[in-house]
Amino acid sequence: MSAPDLPPPPTFDQPKQRPLALHLHASRVTPEDLRGGVVIVIDAIRASVTICKAMHEGAAKIVPVLTADEARSKAAALHANPSPPSAPGGGSILLGGERAGVLIEGFDLDNSPLSYTRERVAGRTIVFTTSNGTAGLLHARHAARVLVGCICNLTSVCNAVKDDPRPVHILCCGTRGDVSLDDVLAGGAMARQLLAAGREPVTDDSHTLAIAAYDHAMERGMDGLRAAMRGSRGGRNLVRIGLGDDVDYCSAHDTLPVVPEFFPLRGEITLLR
Repeated sequence: MSAPDLPPPPTFDQPKQRPLALHLHASRVTPEDLRGGVVIVIDAIRASVTICKAMHEGAAKIVPVLTADEARSKAAALHANPSPPSAPGGGSILLGGERAGVLIEGFDLDNSPLSYTRERVAGRTIVFTTSNGTAGLLHARHAARVLVGCICNLTSVCNAVKDDPRPVHILCCGTRGDVSLDDVLAGGAMARQLLAAGREPVTDDSHTLAIAAYDHAMERGMDGLRAAMRGSRGGRNLVRIGLGDDVDYCSAHDTLPVVPEFFPLRGEITLLR
């Protein structure tokens, strides 16, 4: 809490060049605040990685929705009005996602990136809902561009935005209403690369905290990063239910060199070309 009689915060006349903001949780920024900017949405364990893996393995598109019931309804509508097989996104429809970390009853796929093999998803449309990641994507619905980011596509997503003159927002989804270290670590890795490329920070010390967390984890190299990811709230939840391999997969740098882009008006994610 701040004192109620504080004057307005100071303003700075010097405009930022290629501004960069990092938000430790989606609740710390409104959809309107993101309007016109470029948003990188991070759900580091695991939705961002699973989306990247599906795209890397040839999925035609992913349709993110908020709830399991909405996913079932959307899939039924797509089945009733299928795209021609030769059209982009043609082919069969799959339901993917999780609740409490595990497969939703009646769904085809969970939220493990290891489940999204080429044999399973190539050419398919995936209607997708997760506990936090799909909500984060929809939170960014007013942005000019919405990209999916994680450690696994770190360099690719940073290269896609580093020279964009518009504000870039790194949006950490968090776990329910809380900040989650796994997203912050990925955000710190991105902030480090983007600041090195000449972007200028415009927010509070969130980017500094995220970079410090990432640098501290990396003092022991990949073992340190994996340990930090496993020790995060999201990581602990998965290790507890026997999905520690997913956490390790989500901790690897640049293994999925793709940039998924979400188009809110169409309600779908496709690969950035």
